[in-house]
Amino acid sequence: MYSLPISTYTDYWRTTKLWSTYFGTAIALVAGTSFLGTLSKAGVPAAPAHQVQPVGKSSGSVTEAEPGSGRFNRLTLQRAAPPAQPKAAPTFVAYRTQEIPLPVPVEYRETRALPPGMKEILAEGSQGTERRVFKVVRTAGRVRQTVVEESVLAQPQKRVILQNSKTVPGEPADVARLRVTRAFTVEATAYTYTGNPTASGVYPHRGLIAVDPRVIPMGSRVYVEGYGYAVAADTGGAILGKRIDLFFPSERECIDWGRRPIKIYLLKAG
Repeated sequence: MYSLPISTYTDYWRTTKLWSTYFGTAIALVAGTSFLGTLSKAGVPAAPAHQVQPVGKSSGSVTEAEPGSGRFNRLTLQRAAPPAQPKAAPTFVAYRTQEIPLPVPVEYRETRALPPGMKEILAEGSQGTERRVFKVVRTAGRVRQTVVEESVLAQPQKRVILQNSKTVPGEPADVARLRVTRAFTVEATAYTYTGNPTASGVYPHRGLIAVDPRVIPMGSRVYVEGYGYAVAADTGGAILGKRIDLFFPSERECIDWGRRPIKIYLLKAG
C-alpha cells in the first residue's frame, strides 16, 4: 500500500501528467520540474518527506528509477548531430591594371609629286595606349581572369606615307662619266614591303638595296644596271658575298625581275 504523507496521489498526477512520464512506481519529470514528496513501496525505504528531487538535463537517455534507491535518475535528452558539411574552398578576388599599346595605323596616299617608285613619309604617327582592368579570381588553385573595364588613354596617330607607285625601268647611265671606285658582277634578287624598317632604320622605298656590308659598305652610293641609282641601306640573312637584293614597291615587279646577274658600280662619295 502506498503512503503519500503530504498530498494525495491524484494531486501529484494532476500536477505532473502534462510534463512527466509515469513508469510503474517511478515518475520521470521533465527538466525544470521538481518532485515534492516520496513514493514508498513494500520493502523499499522511502525518501524523507518534503525532500525536493531536482531534475536536470544532460547527455544520455531517459531511465527508470534505480531499484531500492528511493530516488529517480536525472532526465536526459539527446539530439542527433546534423551531418557534417564539406568546407568550401576559400575564394580570393583581386584586380590588376595593364596598359596596352595600340598599333600605329598606316595610310598610303598616292601622289605624282614624287618620282615614280618613290615614297615619302608625311607624318610619322604614334602608338596609342589602352588601359584594361582585370578581375582575377583564385579558387582551389585555379585562376580565372576577366576584363571588367577598358578605356583608351591615348588615341593612336596615323602614319601617312606619300607614294608614287608608277614605275619606270632604270634609265641607262653613261658609265664613262660616272665617278666609279669599283665595279663587279653580282647576283641580284628583288624584295618588297615587309612592314619593318630597314637595317639603317628608314622604311624601304625604291632606290634602297640590301647588301653584304663586308663586300659593299652600308651607305654606299651605287649604280645598278637595269635598276638605276641606289643606296646600300639594308641587309639580309641570305644576302652574303656578291649578292644584292633590290627593293620594288610591288610584288609584281619583284616577280618580273626574278634573279639575274648584273653589274654594279660603287660610286665615289660626293
